[in-house]
Amino acid sequence: MIDSCRSRADFAALRRGRRFDSELLWMTFAADRGLGGPRVAFSLSRRRGTAVQRNRARRRLRALFREHAADLAPGRYLVGVRLAASAVTYQRARAELTRLLLAADALSNRGNNRP
Repeated sequence: MIDSCRSRADFAALRRGRRFDSELLWMTFAADRGLGGPRVAFSLSRRRGTAVQRNRARRRLRALFREHAADLAPGRYLVGVRLAASAVTYQRARAELTRLLLAADALSNRGNNRP
């Protein structure tokens, strides 16, 4: 199960995390074995599109995290979009998120998660 980052402590931990970038997405990951599972937050500013476009992009990213839920390392994840939210197609976001998770060494079962 994936929880949300909501507390001040969650975001303080993310400030100490490592940042990973791709053309479409960026991700900050703060590993924490003390957590029961992953905690995820999303950052999509108004500059990235209309509310409908941002919400659609957020739903796609949330669905992608659910695909990886069983393999995600415990910790906190903050994911944002670099380009317009309308550019976040499911296939492209899936490939880039998988690359970011692999770069962060946040996937425990790497063989089944290749882009």
